[in-house]
Amino acid sequence: MNGQLGEQPVAELIQEISSKNFSGTLRLERERVRAALYFDTGKLIYAAANIRSLRLRQLLIAKELISEKQLSNHNQQSDADLVTALSRSGAVSADAIAGVLMSQVKGVLGVVLLWGDGSWNFDERTRLVDPIRVDLNVEHLLMEIARRMEPGFISTRFRNPQELISPVLEPPQANNLQPAEGFVLSRVETPIRLQELISISGLGDLETYRMIYTLALGGYLEREGWHSVLPDRPTLTRAEQPSPDVKPEAPVVAPPSESEEIDGEKQLEEYLSRISEAGSHYEVLDVGKAAQLKEIKRSYYMLARRYHPDRFRVSVSKEVHARMESAFARITQAYETLTDPGRRSTYDGKLAAQARARQFANSAPTSGREAFSDPLGGTESEPEFQGAEANFKEGFAALQQGQTNLAVTLLGAAARKEPREARYRAYYGRALAGNARTRRLAEAELLAAIKLDPNQAAYRLMLAELYCDLGFLVRAQNEAERVVAGEPGNSAAQELLRRLKSDTS
Repeated sequence: MNGQLGEQPVAELIQEISSKNFSGTLRLERERVRAALYFDTGKLIYAAANIRSLRLRQLLIAKELISEKQLSNHNQQSDADLVTALSRSGAVSADAIAGVLMSQVKGVLGVVLLWGDGSWNFDERTRLVDPIRVDLNVEHLLMEIARRMEPGFISTRFRNPQELISPVLEPPQANNLQPAEGFVLSRVETPIRLQELISISGLGDLETYRMIYTLALGGYLEREGWHSVLPDRPTLTRAEQPSPDVKPEAPVVAPPSESEEIDGEKQLEEYLSRISEAGSHYEVLDVGKAAQLKEIKRSYYMLARRYHPDRFRVSVSKEVHARMESAFARITQAYETLTDPGRRSTYDGKLAAQARARQFANSAPTSGREAFSDPLGGTESEPEFQGAEANFKEGFAALQQGQTNLAVTLLGAAARKEPREARYRAYYGRALAGNARTRRLAEAELLAAIKLDPNQAAYRLMLAELYCDLGFLVRAQNEAERVVAGEPGNSAAQELLRRLKSDTS
């Protein structure tokens, strides 16, 4: 299997090898530079190149772990043999060798991942047998590279605006996401078409492409439209079949009987609309949340018999067939999730968390205004207001659940869209107050909210609590007293006053 890097970037080759759990060697060549990436069941375990500064010997010398004189006794040894010899002799500690190997692999990847041309060859028969293995978070590295790629090039990696972008059931810990990436990720609660995701992201097309591409390479999103260049494995013989405890792929479905034939275009359109509007895997398969395995399988078989895209390759237009492929991808994903006990449990937990988030969002403070007055006599567009309100509700829910970074992103978006809405400015300030580095900005937002709505005691109480955190106890006491003067029964303000007076006495 081989090809050109101008057609398939190194990052996508790594992603495809990992997703298919292949073992083997990916060889790359550009001009006179050659590199080899070694994989074991989808995991990248080592990388080497004919770049002098990235050879193991040079790295050992550069890090002053061993001298050239000491290495002269190992001139004819491979990197693997050198590692073994140095470990046995104790000349270099195992931890130091591991650190050098990690630097070597990162250095090689840092070079080849930026190649825009060259050739590649993948061979499953060629595998690393030497005792070298690094434990590298390749996804983080792929994300860093994606952030540096040209937006115009990334846009060419998206060929179908109807491509389905799906959330990952067990995503990595979101500790390396940039704010805009976290915002786009928060838009993908259920599978969504690329075109729709771009329209609701609030970002430009090229920037949204970059966010999706980065998140997909990092394992946070699943793309339906990855350009595949490596063939799937051949069907196993009976003797090669996996053991019973290995979950098989979705079953092959027999052709439909006459009673299961589709009754015209109307029924097909109803099916496509239902799948498109489904909010969960249970709705996709049209079963209840307590459905047993037998019921889930029965529903899957019925849908597969009637609506498998291969049945309609000739009888429907290309556009409709593309919709059918997207719909069946959701059906297959739902089936594979709900028939696996572990994945189903994780998915149910995610649905429960989404339900809690919706409850928090529905409890967000509301405004009696449907739109805002314009100085020239008109009103601001309703879609803009609705977009800001949606951001506010989701941001409020994130704040209540302790997701401060996400809350800052969403509430900040609401405040930027509608800077005259006091609620948005106040709760944006409250979210900013959760980080010591942004508390001064939080003060500005809370003061703006109070100026917009001076009769709202809750905003003054937020400001008083912020001043307390900043150590401005006199200011905090003054704001708390103003709240109590306007609302004598405000227990939160009274408690803050008691605490402040106790601290200053």
